[in-house]
Amino acid sequence: MVDNFSIGLTHALMALALWRLLYRDDLDLEVSPRMLWQRRRDAESAAAEDGAPRDA
Repeated sequence: MVDNFSIGLTHALMALALWRLLYRDDLDLEVSPRMLWQRRRDAESAAAEDGAPRDA
């Protein structure tokens, strides 16, 4: 009885995790590494123009 409960519990928890992963908003958002680099570069240049100190 305990074996069936533990197997059922673990499978239910994995199903819950899968459900939450599949319904994330950013799941369908594909951003290339180049686009991420460009966004980071633009943010750093905007911060430098504002006079904010840069993290090295």
